[in-house]
Amino acid sequence: MKRTLKLILVFLNMVCSITALALIRLIFIFSRRRIYYAYRTNHFFNRVFALILGIRAEVTGEKELLREKGIFFVSNHLSYIDGITISSLAPVVFIGKSDLKSWPLFGLLSTLSYTIFVDRISPANIHEEIARIESFLNQGLNIIMFPEGTSTDGGRLLPFKSSFFKVALDTESPLVPLAIKYTRINGQDLDEQNKDHVFWYGEMDFLPHFIKVLGLNSIELKIKVCGPIDVMRPADEPLSLQRKYLSDASREAIEQNLR
Repeated sequence: MKRTLKLILVFLNMVCSITALALIRLIFIFSRRRIYYAYRTNHFFNRVFALILGIRAEVTGEKELLREKGIFFVSNHLSYIDGITISSLAPVVFIGKSDLKSWPLFGLLSTLSYTIFVDRISPANIHEEIARIESFLNQGLNIIMFPEGTSTDGGRLLPFKSSFFKVALDTESPLVPLAIKYTRINGQDLDEQNKDHVFWYGEMDFLPHFIKVLGLNSIELKIKVCGPIDVMRPADEPLSLQRKYLSDASREAIEQNLR
């Protein structure tokens, strides 16, 4: 009964969100402000989404940065719940895989909320994707990227893909790592036996996993907002090394806080 009620609430929340975002695109079709309105609207509905799912996030570190504008956030990645939680705490534009567009409802919602879709198999459009990210940052919108490129089982932090760190160099936007750590499920400490109730990775099917998530009473996690990484690099340093420095520094900050 509880799971069914949550499913109904999630569906209604998504329908309302899609309707609101579609109306914003229609009403403000000739205005650049439509992106900002969509960005704030997505934040509101993800707050509702987190409430329905029983997500409780304890935020530590430099949490005032969540209220700033034009921040380039990077985070470790364990589940689709990461994105819901982060977006419930601060308005963000997501960088996501291109196959997300084909997901029922979620794909439409992602498209209407201006998610930047990335084709990691064939990166032919990477320059266009980078230009779009830079445009959003220059408009004062926050970006969230999961530089591991996929979600994991939490056993280790994967190497970060460095290509998109170029936007932090070009825009001189604050580069802020987020360290996500799930701590409790239904009041029980997270461990190897129950972690897959919230972690979503590998070949797991989305819908069966999400149905199980709907059956949970609470999901508790900690998010550490790390200090900004200095994006100013020597002018004569090759771009590839500049990107790698920012990628490695971000990964190290997250890894230290996960320990």
